[in-house]
Amino acid sequence: FKRFYLRRSAMEFYPQNVMLLCVYFACKVEEFNIGITHFVRMLEESLQQETTAFILGHEFLLMEALDYSLTVYNSLRPLDGFLVDLGHVVGEEAAGKLKKNALSFLNDAILTDATLLYPPSQIALAALMYSAESNKVSITSYLTGLAPDAEVHGKLVKAISAFRHHLQLNFIFQITSSKLKELEGK
Repeated sequence: FKRFYLRRSAMEFYPQNVMLLCVYFACKVEEFNIGITHFVRMLEESLQQETTAFILGHEFLLMEALDYSLTVYNSLRPLDGFLVDLGHVVGEEAAGKLKKNALSFLNDAILTDATLLYPPSQIALAALMYSAESNKVSITSYLTGLAPDAEVHGKLVKAISAFRHHLQLNFIFQITSSKLKELEGK
């Protein structure tokens, strides 16, 4: 759904129809076979025919908007790989300590559009850097060893910094649960 609207406008396609299209298409991609008549059965009867026509008529448009790439990879596997590798440099205990904060960082990242804009390995490295800073563990030698030369290392650090800045901007305007309860009380 988010990936579709990265390339198309909400003024062009009604979001409710696109949402239903994405859910139906996701069922197909995940091989959860469901007929279109069964899928739209939960809608109001007056909307069923129109929605069926929209879904069947726009499947290829959705695929085109997704660049025919139907899978979005998450950053958990790269993080696990980096932690195993890092365990040889700083020790297994220190690497295990870094995992908790890194997973928290990844959970926050999943709530943004960053996973659609940055590669999973860069997100995992950003999580690792965040966790290392939080736990006051130095992983500079490990990060330097990942890049073949200083130029690539500089580009890597710049990309990770851009991602972390992107993530921070997305969470500046978030409301905490206590603030939300306070607002609901008014």
